[in-house]
Amino acid sequence: MNTTHIQEQRTTYSIYYRIAEHLVFVQFPIVIQHDRCLPSFVPFEVTPVENEQATLQFQLTFDSLNEYSGQTKLLSDLSIVWGDRFRFEESEEHYITSVSSDGVTKDWNMLSSKDFKTSIIHASEKEIYANTVLSWLLMVSFGQAVLGDDTIMIHSSVVEKDGQGFAFLGKSGTGKSTHSRLWIKYNKGFQLLNDDNPAIRILANNKVMIYGTPWSGKTPCYRNLAVELKGIIRLNQASANSFEKKIGTAAFITLLPSCSSIRWNRSLFASMNNTVQRIVQLLPIGYLNCLPDAAAAVLAYQEITKKEITTLNKIENE
Repeated sequence: MNTTHIQEQRTTYSIYYRIAEHLVFVQFPIVIQHDRCLPSFVPFEVTPVENEQATLQFQLTFDSLNEYSGQTKLLSDLSIVWGDRFRFEESEEHYITSVSSDGVTKDWNMLSSKDFKTSIIHASEKEIYANTVLSWLLMVSFGQAVLGDDTIMIHSSVVEKDGQGFAFLGKSGTGKSTHSRLWIKYNKGFQLLNDDNPAIRILANNKVMIYGTPWSGKTPCYRNLAVELKGIIRLNQASANSFEKKIGTAAFITLLPSCSSIRWNRSLFASMNNTVQRIVQLLPIGYLNCLPDAAAAVLAYQEITKKEITTLNKIENE
């Protein structure tokens, strides 16, 4: 009997998550409470079906990543989330994603295969419950690993009603969350699906679905729900409300900036572009110049669906 193998099994345990219909495997040290370090993932926990293969596999360890023996190339040292605490490097066989500590604890490092389908995350044990680095690293890998499966992650706020979803895009500070709240308030029956990082997947029948994920920015909205995506709208703050439908190249350019892909991996970047191209062929894409008011929410709904609002709350009473 291989007692070493038994001992190794007792030092770790495994949890499966299903996100946008992709199975994600994470191996945790036995001393970690996974629901505490990844609370937003709890609604996505599953028991996989027999012989089902995971799309992504992660191993979490508190061992330090020894100085990498292979030659590496620095691709980026600046992140919107982590600022200059971030490093992204490439070797012949791996990508290395790092987030430096505050000087008291050790750095976080993730060693990933070139397709991001397998990763070892070297975590800081003292910070495992104190910050969101682990969740962020999982999001980085997920967003890249699924690109070859007709799936993309987008920076977006999404509302849903009766199995149909609508996604709002825009630069940070444009008012995506505000527009979602207005849409929900004035277009009866809508609810928030995700407020920052939903996933879009094209099914075999060309139906485009949008999914809640464990990543929703500052808004705690972690719904394990899939609805059919019926339209995408890019928002732009303006002095008056106006809507323009985009087609062809203009639609592609409207969606592309909100998608998640690293430009250094040509294969993954090409997969993302192909998926974006298919999405804009299958869905209405709009551009909304808008004020943060009820009229903008009504105009957006009417134009993207070509339906008159019959259940609108009375604007004049506001």
